[in-house]
Amino acid sequence: MPVVKWTVHEAPDFRYQFLDNVKTTELLHATPETGTFNLHGYLTYYKGVLFACWDSQARDENTSGQHGVFRYSTDDGETWSDLKSLFPSLADNVPASETEQPNPFQTSQGFVKIADRLYVVTCVDKALNEKVYRYNEVSRIRIGFLAREVWADGTPGDIFWLSDTTPEPEPGYPAYPAGDPVLVAKINAYFKEPANLLQLLFRPREHPDSDDDHRMTEPTPPWQLDDGTWVRLYRDAGSIHAKNRAELEASKSRRNYAAFSFDDGKTWTTPTWTSFPDSCARSNAGKLPDGQVYVINNILTMPPSKGGRSMLAISLSRDGLNFDRMAVIQFVAPPQRYQGKAKRSNGFQYPHSIVVGEYLWVIYSVNKEDMEVARIPLSELYKLDRSSHSPRDPQRR
Repeated sequence: MPVVKWTVHEAPDFRYQFLDNVKTTELLHATPETGTFNLHGYLTYYKGVLFACWDSQARDENTSGQHGVFRYSTDDGETWSDLKSLFPSLADNVPASETEQPNPFQTSQGFVKIADRLYVVTCVDKALNEKVYRYNEVSRIRIGFLAREVWADGTPGDIFWLSDTTPEPEPGYPAYPAGDPVLVAKINAYFKEPANLLQLLFRPREHPDSDDDHRMTEPTPPWQLDDGTWVRLYRDAGSIHAKNRAELEASKSRRNYAAFSFDDGKTWTTPTWTSFPDSCARSNAGKLPDGQVYVINNILTMPPSKGGRSMLAISLSRDGLNFDRMAVIQFVAPPQRYQGKAKRSNGFQYPHSIVVGEYLWVIYSVNKEDMEVARIPLSELYKLDRSSHSPRDPQRR
């Protein structure tokens, strides 16, 4: 059985390294007019255009009216379009305190490329007032998935359901048709491919429990080893036996879990604990052009409420199992400006990334209210080694 290890700290004089020549662009500086909750970012590159999308709500996470927005750049991130609606709200976009009953909200699932055309997909759920199975499970029901095409000039196409049925809309909100069956089948097949498995799905029993009875959530995009094995990491959501918030937080290992597939994604092993540090948030993974595997996550092993998401880092592995080098992308977030549901964790969180040309692009949320994108030269990542000295040190030039 393969083993995922994080051995960065084994350097005798270990210290955090910081990257040079990183360009950071603010995609959204949240205001009450734009919505003060923003999270779940995704990036893609299509026909020379860089697209960024994420979810926005008036002030609260996973609340009535949470919906998708986007911006795009036609000049490699030098300038960006105005903020545009991607999926309109399906219910009143108001704070949770003003919502009398659970209403639909969206969670972005990112971009899909099929036959040289670009689509974007979001999952529509509705919260439940009562717990369904276990204390640490998200209580919600699935309404369905919405999709639409996006053209290279930023124009979105018609919205449709990824199903042959059409859920009843909320009063006063538009109904959308079922999609063309052939296209729906192609998009659904895309998400069943190992490299494209959906990441931000939440409802009871969405993912398998670990071998030590911890609930798994928010798997990374998987990567493939040289022998064909697929690997994916999971966020630890705590023991399935926890009975209250204190027990739940105390049970979290602050490490990622790993699962493997030896049959091209048809089946996966039971997730097992790894030494890969994680504050417990969404992690992201991918491959650099030279074949190295990277994981971007919050590596401080402390609860988000105590600053665990204040550092966003990238870890590198040459074989996809032993991550022996890392560098900090962002550290020490600005003060949170707005209150809101599930906003106890200041920091840089929920990253997603793509490689375009000579750069790695990373999108993330700041304090769950602002959105930023960082452009990292691949040359800076290729400089990293197991030494504790930063690539910027003169003696290393």
